[in-house]
Amino acid sequence: MSTSATTHVAAPANNDASTAVARLHTTWRGFTQVLQRVEPHGQSAVLAALRLLYGWQFVQTGWGKLANLERTSMFFESLGLPNPDFMAAFIGATEFLGGLLLAAGVGTRFAAAVLSSVMVTALLTAHAEDAFVSIEAFTEQAPYPFLVATLILLVFGAGRLSVDGWLRGRKK
Repeated sequence: MSTSATTHVAAPANNDASTAVARLHTTWRGFTQVLQRVEPHGQSAVLAALRLLYGWQFVQTGWGKLANLERTSMFFESLGLPNPDFMAAFIGATEFLGGLLLAAGVGTRFAAAVLSSVMVTALLTAHAEDAFVSIEAFTEQAPYPFLVATLILLVFGAGRLSVDGWLRGRKK
């Protein structure tokens, strides 16, 4: 008799657990369906925010280099870069124009690839002494967030909220 009482008590508890798991599964499935519907819009919004934020930052840093070419050239010379006068103008113009392209979402993957290479070069030259001590030191370097942003844009593109997205939509 005690065995059947134990079985009788265990059955409702098991059904309660099954019901709870089924409800959780249904809730999760509904949540994932909502995410799948909003994901393209959310992704485009995040990519637009990255493009605008980092594009504007690149415009400002590029303009700063161009507006102070002599100082930038002297800094590049101290790093041992070849032809520092040309490099200062080239990097300043690349950051300025690349930032404009990113912000507008025009040729985003190309601009992101070029700007990523500029950030890698900055890490290997101006920040090499500090950047490669540890992963923490690497992530604390000024070019790091710019590199991450440009790599994200290189992989995912500009998103729908861009000139690239508009042109892609017109082709379809």
